[in-house]
Amino acid sequence: MSESPRRNRVIAIIIAVLLLLLLLVRCQKKTPVMPEPVTATAPAVIPSAVSAPPAPGKPQPDEVLTPATLEVPAQVNAGTSFSVKWTGPNNAKDYITVVRRDAPASVYANYEDTSKGNPLLLLAPIEAGEWEVRYVTTRSKTVLGRAPLRVVANAVTFAAPAEVVAGTTVQVGWTGPNNAGDYLTLVPQNLPDGQYGNYTYTTKGSPLTLTAPIAAGDSELRYMTAQGAKVLGRFPVRVVAAAIEIDAPATASAGSKVTVKWTGPNNPGDYITIVPQSLPDGQYAAYANTDNGPSLTIAAPKTGLAEIRYMSGQGAKVLQRRSIIITP
Repeated sequence: MSESPRRNRVIAIIIAVLLLLLLLVRCQKKTPVMPEPVTATAPAVIPSAVSAPPAPGKPQPDEVLTPATLEVPAQVNAGTSFSVKWTGPNNAKDYITVVRRDAPASVYANYEDTSKGNPLLLLAPIEAGEWEVRYVTTRSKTVLGRAPLRVVANAVTFAAPAEVVAGTTVQVGWTGPNNAGDYLTLVPQNLPDGQYGNYTYTTKGSPLTLTAPIAAGDSELRYMTAQGAKVLGRFPVRVVAAAIEIDAPATASAGSKVTVKWTGPNNPGDYITIVPQSLPDGQYAAYANTDNGPSLTIAAPKTGLAEIRYMSGQGAKVLQRRSIIITP
């Protein structure tokens, strides 16, 4: 082969290679490389910045602070209701209250909203002394009006026996304010004021029927107020133990019927039971209510040392006991 055709073939090969390279470069420009896919996840907590803003509240009107006037009685009995005539701006939630004269403006006791009308009925404090009726605004706690009020103590008297039998009922005559919720109670003398035992509301009239405590000892009648549970009056009463006797055989067979004769107070709910001697006081086994008569029939427990117990319906106290042997 001559030199010229060989050179022409080499040139043709070079041109073909160049064309191929040019074609590859153009393809790379037209087909970009795609990025790796990324999975989107929701945030654990939505930022507050993207929360919807709250709906705008309704603007409140300005508080009117014009002076108020109050017309009240010069003197009232403790715990009673009295009338208050007033004038004032009657802002939303304004109120009239009765407090001690030196109480801060933010302090209130018995009160009524002015929106309830005019005049208003206000409840007098239960403590006697010098007080003050006030017209107060709720938002700024501004006192717009004042009126002095004297509260006087109520007289309380009792008519009752000086001695009663434990657990029995007693008739008590009384005088007192008879405010709503007031009551009489008969309690051990050492019971702290504010606490109560058996009681009856004064609205039931005079005399009232009360039940004496089941425990013997020094006790007292108390006139108690519904407002503040204050003792307005007290009267000493001696509670004495009831005389109780139990008559029954010394032995009985297990499961047999035992006849028990008794004398005692027969208060409501009292009963007689026969129990193992080891059974704690307050618990019971076979029993019969005392209102079934002075002679009762009660089933004997299992073999062993046992007791016949007279139990009170009030507090399940053992008022009397007698031993009995239960045989097989």
